Amino acid sequence: MNVTYLLFTLGGIALCVMALAQFAFWSSQSLGLIAQNKKQFKLSQELFRKQIEAAANQTLDSPTPDGQWSGFRTFRVSRLIKETNVCTSVYLTPDDGKPIPSFLPGQHLTFKFAIPGEPKPVVRCYSLSDRPDQDFYRISVKAVPAPPDKPNLTPGRASNFINHVLMEGDKIEVKSPSGHFVLDDKSEAPIVLLGGGIGITPMISIINHLIETNSQRLVLLVYGVRNAADHAFKSHLEQISAAHENLHVVNCYSHPNPTDVEGKDYQIGGFASSNLLKKILPNNQCQFYMCGPPPFMESIYNGLLEWGVPESRIFFEAFGPASIGKKKKDNEPATQSTEKGPAVKFAISNVEANWESDCDSILEMAEDNDVMIDSGCRAGSCGTCETGLLKGKVRYPENQIVDCPPGKCLVCIAKPDGPIELDV
Repeated sequence: MNVTYLLFTLGGIALCVMALAQFAFWSSQSLGLIAQNKKQFKLSQELFRKQIEAAANQTLDSPTPDGQWSGFRTFRVSRLIKETNVCTSVYLTPDDGKPIPSFLPGQHLTFKFAIPGEPKPVVRCYSLSDRPDQDFYRISVKAVPAPPDKPNLTPGRASNFINHVLMEGDKIEVKSPSGHFVLDDKSEAPIVLLGGGIGITPMISIINHLIETNSQRLVLLVYGVRNAADHAFKSHLEQISAAHENLHVVNCYSHPNPTDVEGKDYQIGGFASSNLLKKILPNNQCQFYMCGPPPFMESIYNGLLEWGVPESRIFFEAFGPASIGKKKKDNEPATQSTEKGPAVKFAISNVEANWESDCDSILEMAEDNDVMIDSGCRAGSCGTCETGLLKGKVRYPENQIVDCPPGKCLVCIAKPDGPIELDV
């Protein structure tokens, strides 16, 4: 009886210690970055070290969920919810009434929109913005205006169609969930989510999934927007961060409105940056996930590399023309190869060049040579960049599933396997 009581007492003490350590991880020794009544962000070195050790030697292992369909499937718009004046959440249910497969937090959907006045369907990819395992899918789309310096250009066709034309009950053609920007759900390492503008959408999917599964992983969301007018999911994030001690949110307003209150609407006046992360985090031993405009991601990506974060712990999502220019490290020698790569000929454009080994795809090479090819996801999912392959062969990333007919190739993920000629 005494032994049982002793074990029970020791177990209770251990649980209390663990709970206190968890709270101390994020809450002790404030840096003074956040206004009073807000959670603090100085991290407990000891608990941080334990989470890193628990995550050691774990690798990303996220199999594709079962039940995916081929090609496009018809979905119906069941609900439209305004997140901000220029951002709409679209709830989608299958028109055939059959079940829909799950997906991995961070993945996206590919759409084919029949937009009035457009000569052909417009294909776009949008991140899923809610957790998996529900009877609907949700995306959240911001209406993209014409660039301020080029007002004569056409605003985003699909995004404005969704925000201003699409109605509940409308039907849309949708491809099965896909994408390689997914949460490493097997790791126990702390998570830093970096969302810029509408790049918050996959972060909401990840956060909602972690909450639903009662994950105890420590999560810091750094969200950068101009001001409260662009602040999507504001109430949702406030509620869940208040209810979950392991979730912390830092909002960065680059151009606050006079009515925006520091410490209430936002915590940081300025841009989200790698320097900010250095002030908040005790060290760089986290997994970093980011999605946002190209300058946002490029700046933070290169800042994380300079901080010593391995590329294997940095994950990012980029659609359309978005990409990350990876800056060479100071101690990384420049590599020059005297051996020419295979010839790549763009037949219609009458351009020919030799492949360079540091190029990520034929699409990137085409753009470098002023050959413009329509593209969407840049992940081999949407099919927008499908191009005729007149001569030669291409190769794709290992384990990449490619849905492309003979005589065609997806230039956004393909590399030449010897000399090739393309019908573009």
